[in-house]
Amino acid sequence: MNFISLEFFCLFVIFVGATYLIQSSIGRKYILLFIGCLFYGYWDWRFLSLLFFVTIFDFYISKLIFNLSSPRWKKIALSVSVIVNLGLLFFFKYYNFFIDNLERLFPAQALFPNLEIILPIGISFYTFETLSYVIDVYRGDIKPTDSLLDYAIFISFFPRLVAGPIMRAKAFLTQLQPGINLTLENIGQGLQIFLRGMIKKMVIADNLAIMVDQVYQAPDMFSPLTVWGAVFSYSVQILCDFSGYTDMALGLGMVMGIRLPQNFNLPYTAQSFSEFWRRWHITLSTWLRDYLYISLGGNRKGNIRTYINLTVTMLLGGLWHGASWNFVLWGGLHGLYLCLERLFVPSKKRSTLPQQPFSVINALIIFVVVSLTWIFFRSPSLAITIAMFKKVAFIEMQGLHWYFTPAYWFTPIVIIGGLLVRKYPIKWPLLSTNDNFFGAWILFWVLFVYFFTPLEISPFIYFQF
Repeated sequence: MNFISLEFFCLFVIFVGATYLIQSSIGRKYILLFIGCLFYGYWDWRFLSLLFFVTIFDFYISKLIFNLSSPRWKKIALSVSVIVNLGLLFFFKYYNFFIDNLERLFPAQALFPNLEIILPIGISFYTFETLSYVIDVYRGDIKPTDSLLDYAIFISFFPRLVAGPIMRAKAFLTQLQPGINLTLENIGQGLQIFLRGMIKKMVIADNLAIMVDQVYQAPDMFSPLTVWGAVFSYSVQILCDFSGYTDMALGLGMVMGIRLPQNFNLPYTAQSFSEFWRRWHITLSTWLRDYLYISLGGNRKGNIRTYINLTVTMLLGGLWHGASWNFVLWGGLHGLYLCLERLFVPSKKRSTLPQQPFSVINALIIFVVVSLTWIFFRSPSLAITIAMFKKVAFIEMQGLHWYFTPAYWFTPIVIIGGLLVRKYPIKWPLLSTNDNFFGAWILFWVLFVYFFTPLEISPFIYFQF
């Protein structure tokens, strides 16, 4: 079920109405859980059993870990949870990828059959959430919750169930304890944040998708400058598509009085690659840092080991996005950038914002390199990737010039706008429901989305992960 569909609108109206009528805290929680199950089961009801299994399994194994006194048995129980969760993720997401590559290495031996596996939507996100909960209990950072209902809501919370943001149990469960706080002010604030996400997704990302999809389908047909326009357009498209989804999730959470974490913070204003990853997909970056990079040793075991840990973390971060060597290469390149930056740029310069105009130049350099690296992420095949790089390197000069208006408007507006927002304290205005202009403000943005959304709406990019 899509946030921008009639089915979701009807479901959310039912949720708000039922929550308004039922005043008891426990009753509202059961409604929230039920709506989450309906939302997830809309895609394929069979995968509800997978969601139920993961929820119940990790709820009880975390309690077992907490009650065990032996460090050895605690580690064994943790290992069982990690193996089960990552085993399910591997089977549904990477099994056929693994088998295909195994057959290429040993073409004469078909050891395992390829299976027709449907990828459960959101499995990458809720697997990381439930793993972080169990690991935090093991580390002693949190105590396991006594409420299976609260934990089930944490896993199935529909605003972030499909594509994040990835949230830690401690931050979510503490907000859930007082109950669902459905107030007029929360609804008004949440609606405005949701509309901001719709503008990013439907007005900016979906208009840019028209050019991006055409160019990536047949880059040989277009001139180098047009291909460069598509490369930069995709950088803005994926930012607005994913941060737009995040804003919608934040807005829906706000309606219920639940504050979800920010996932993006002007990433294309970053002055370094390490800063880019502190600003891009923040909840995934911090998850990889806290549960993978630090677990591997972080930077505590010398420079060589640090470079290895960075590379492994980014390679696995790339693979997390999908069962394709393109994603692995994309992650590996970002690992290489981080290693080279750490090797040649002193830490003080990496963490200090340079003075204008150097900060603008730095940001543009990082943006160009990141944009070129997105080619590996977006390309559907190696042949398309090669064709794209031939164009951007001006090796292949022939092709049509396509002066696509949204690409030449939205891309500079987003980049320059981000730099201005970072320099000056500019915030998206959120009006109070008591404001006289509140209704007109909402109507203005609804009409803006209606008139500037293209006829064909693209699927959310991160739904495939």
